[in-house]
Amino acid sequence: MNSNPNYINQHDFNRILDAIPRLNIRKWDDLDIQFLMKILYHMALRPMEGIKLKKEDFDLENRIVYLGKTKTSTSDRAVIPKVFLMELDGYLLLKDEGPLFPGLTYRTFWIWCKRLGVMLNIEAWMPQNRIKMKENTVGHIFRKSWGKDALDSLGFDKIDVISTHLRHSKPSMTFDHYLKGNIKKVHDTI
Repeated sequence: MNSNPNYINQHDFNRILDAIPRLNIRKWDDLDIQFLMKILYHMALRPMEGIKLKKEDFDLENRIVYLGKTKTSTSDRAVIPKVFLMELDGYLLLKDEGPLFPGLTYRTFWIWCKRLGVMLNIEAWMPQNRIKMKENTVGHIFRKSWGKDALDSLGFDKIDVISTHLRHSKPSMTFDHYLKGNIKKVHDTI
């Protein structure tokens, strides 16, 4: 268990991906659910943005995924990071045109995350921590974790790049709402 309740470190992320077969999901392939979580993390998407994706939404040549109408835009898009491009390309080759996760709802995704949280003792997905944190990070955990990992790897001077990838209107939104657990990192950097 990590010490930051609104963040999943890489070790826990890999444990989550490895544990998906233990959920015994029948309607969707384990690989699809693993890739949904990878897509949410690498592209810093909100859960419903990933759930509704279709194969044709991906422009791998330009490293863009077209999201359509989102919480903040009528025609949104996100960048596909270089480090994820080849793996994503291999996955999309296996898929037919149309929805990647047909029939999947946020509620079903949320239940899987909660079950994985209990199964793996993932602090961010434990019921008692949602109350303690005063925020619901079940679905947004991948997005928040990408932001915190990016801050660690790119540094605070790249907060504008991190904010842009998260599709926030300004860096202060990223800092205040996503990276609030990293005050020590900021203190050590500046």
